[in-house]
Amino acid sequence: MQMNTIEDDIRSTPAILRRTSARIAEHKTAFGALFGGPAILLGCGTSYCVGLAAAASYERKRHVPAQAIIASDYVPRAGWMVVAISRTGQTTELLRAMQAAQAIGVPVFLLAGEDASPAAQYADAVLPLEFAAEAGVVQTRFITAATAALRALMFDEGSGDTIGDLALEMEQSLAAFDPTPFLRFDHVVFLGRGPQYGLACAAALNLQETALLVPEAHQTLDYRHGPIAAADANTLVWAFDAASDTESAAVLDDVRNTGATVYAAAADPLITLAQAQLVAFFRARTGNLDPTAPRNLVRAIIL
Repeated sequence: MQMNTIEDDIRSTPAILRRTSARIAEHKTAFGALFGGPAILLGCGTSYCVGLAAAASYERKRHVPAQAIIASDYVPRAGWMVVAISRTGQTTELLRAMQAAQAIGVPVFLLAGEDASPAAQYADAVLPLEFAAEAGVVQTRFITAATAALRALMFDEGSGDTIGDLALEMEQSLAAFDPTPFLRFDHVVFLGRGPQYGLACAAALNLQETALLVPEAHQTLDYRHGPIAAADANTLVWAFDAASDTESAAVLDDVRNTGATVYAAAADPLITLAQAQLVAFFRARTGNLDPTAPRNLVRAIIL
C-alpha cells in the first residue's frame, strides 16, 4: 500500500505553482483576451468546486455575471462563454456539455490536467496543466494550480508573478504546519464566503474522499441559519475567510460560543486548502486507509 504518494503530491504544490506561473506567462496574451463577458464555469466533483471559487471572483473583480454549473446540469446560453475545468478531460458529462456549448457557437475554453484529451476537440482554446495532475484518484495540487491559473487569466494579475509569490508563501507554510491537533475530530465543518466558499467545498470533498468522513461545507454567514445547531465541543470549524472579514469573524465568535474548535485562515486560502489536504491525508493514514485509491472512486467518470 503506497501511503506517501498523496502527501508527496500536496507538498509538491509550491513547485507546481511555479510551473503554473511559467505556463501562464507563456499563454497570457493569447488567453487573457477571452475573458471579459459573462462566463459559465463547468466541472464535475472537485473541478466544480474550482469553478465555484473562480465564478465568485470573476463577478467581484470583472463586475459581469458568472456562474459555476455542474456539467450534467448545463443548459447552453447564448452570449455566455464556457470555461470547462477537468483534470482528465475525459468525463462524459463534461464532454456532452462542451458539445452543447459548441453547437450554439459560444466560445469554449478548456483548463485541463492532460496535454491531449477527448475534451480538447470541443474547445476553442486549451490551457494544459499536465504537470499538476496527481498519480492518485483524489485531486490535490491540480485544484491549486487550476484556481491560480484562472486567477491570473481572468483577473489580469500580471503574467503569473503573483503565483510565484504564493508558491514561496505556501512552501514556508506547509513546512511549518502540524496537522496533528486536527486529527481527533469526526465532525468537521468548512466555511467560506464568496470565492472561499468554493474552496471550502473542495476541502470537504477532499476529506470525504481521502479519509471517508462526512464533513460539511457552508457559506460562512449562512452557517448561522441552521447548521450551527450541530456544533459542539467535538466539532472542528475550519474557516477560509480572511481575518479582515469582520462579518465572517462575527460568525466565528458565535461558533466558539458553542464550544467548537475554530481554525481560521491566516494566509491565502489556497494555502489553507493545502493544509486541509494534509489533515485529510494524515487522518486517512491513522485509519489505515489508502488515500491514493479511495473505495468506489475512479479518476474519471466515463459513461
